[in-house]
Amino acid sequence: MRGEGVCIVGIDRNFQSIRPVLPLPGVLREHLYIKSKLAIRPRAKVRFDFHKVPIEPPHIEDLGFDPKSIVCEGLCTDTEWEKVLKASSFRSVQDIFYACLQEDRWVEPGANTRSLGTVSQIQVISVNLQEQSGERRYRLYFTDQTGHQYDNVTISDLAFRALCDAELNRCSSLLSVSQQLTDRLKSADRLYLRLGLARPWAPRDVSFGPRCWMQVTGISTFPDYLGGRSFADFETAMQISKTKTYDVEEIREKHPKAYTKWTDDEDNSLRNDYLRGKTVEELTSKLQRKPGAIRSRLIRLGLLK
Repeated sequence: MRGEGVCIVGIDRNFQSIRPVLPLPGVLREHLYIKSKLAIRPRAKVRFDFHKVPIEPPHIEDLGFDPKSIVCEGLCTDTEWEKVLKASSFRSVQDIFYACLQEDRWVEPGANTRSLGTVSQIQVISVNLQEQSGERRYRLYFTDQTGHQYDNVTISDLAFRALCDAELNRCSSLLSVSQQLTDRLKSADRLYLRLGLARPWAPRDVSFGPRCWMQVTGISTFPDYLGGRSFADFETAMQISKTKTYDVEEIREKHPKAYTKWTDDEDNSLRNDYLRGKTVEELTSKLQRKPGAIRSRLIRLGLLK
């Protein structure tokens, strides 16, 4: 998960894991939305128009789809969601990957195994938030039902990351927020982890080739540690919090639409005008928003990197 790119993971009606994919640049954040409303998120019931695509093991769950075909049918209740997780879960991490997981961390590209799965009855040891070279890292230490421990596993779950960022926005202590999130996950009655293998890659300055590294792609607890919120809810709250240090009314004297919600008509106008060659300065004047807001929206719409 880099930049605006995201990985969608789902479970079909037969309780099999699936991964909807698109040609490069791949699935972007904009594909999670239908008319500016978040549609693809944990617990969501979503219909896709799937088609087969070339498979490169271990990513055997890949399916292509038409972004225009997505239909959201609401959210699962707690009972429905846990039923899905239970029916698709494994007893141990190694059971997911047919014992192909090496050093408890990675699988060889081309390995004869699946790349997605759920494990139940997880015991969290700790959450570890790190800052390295200006990059925030989200890590989990846990044990599965067999008692086997897994350390320093990357968490790519968007909602979990957004929650961490929101907490760090209020309290800049990595140690304090790590402990807070650890306590929150440990307090859950039941915890399920969605695990997945990343596409093959190798860290810089290493002597080995690309590997498919295991990641935590989803964390589900009962009761819900997120309180029903999505990553978009946390990101919006952070944006609002940051604007409180400014005089919004003063800003709106120059940009009347500053900090107001974008409408579908505004998105269409922005998209059409940008594709016709209008500059950010011209769009700022027409839409009565700040230049930074125009750039952020263009990124959200997949028109600007």
